[in-house]
Amino acid sequence: ARARVRFTSQTRRSYTKKMGLSASSLALTQYDVEEVVEHCGGRFTSREIQSLYKRFRSLDKRHKGYLSEEELMSIPELAISPLASRVVQVFQNLNFKDFCAMLSSFSDRASRDEKLDFMFKVYDVDRDGCVTASDLETIVKHLVGSSLNEEQVAELMERAMGELAELRRKNKGKGGSAEGGQGGITFHEFRTILEGASKLPTVKVPVGFD
Repeated sequence: ARARVRFTSQTRRSYTKKMGLSASSLALTQYDVEEVVEHCGGRFTSREIQSLYKRFRSLDKRHKGYLSEEELMSIPELAISPLASRVVQVFQNLNFKDFCAMLSSFSDRASRDEKLDFMFKVYDVDRDGCVTASDLETIVKHLVGSSLNEEQVAELMERAMGELAELRRKNKGKGGSAEGGQGGITFHEFRTILEGASKLPTVKVPVGFD
């Protein structure tokens, strides 16, 4: 088996600079790549990591080591999404290593729960660990834009919260607990609500060309 590199404090500082603070290196070393692959739980291959690094560097115009909101919004595939601003809030200011770890939730190799966990983070606007009525209203307004007026949005919200209350009644009737009480949607409930969703977001990383 190949020996692992033992990082001294000096090499750790050098690695941190490359992975997070400056990202100015034109290419990653094999050890850098292996470290990021491990950080992503193996959900991206070495070639995919190298391809992502090229894309990351091309977006990070000032070589800061992270992507700003403006730089993330310059990604065409993201900019056209109605939830672009929420996704950007999750991704902005992450160094390359953490950027890959977050993005790996959309890999073909990511589990369904890992994909749902990322979606939950996007819906949890105030980051309190549950999707409250206020969070849901924000997301609905992002999704529908100006196509619905305030009254229609309120009606949609009332229907959604009614379905949540029904879900909790059924869960309690089966011997479970009313997990969220009168509060927001927990991750477990979020996962249950989306059980019928057959297709979840997936990211394809192009490799083999510049």
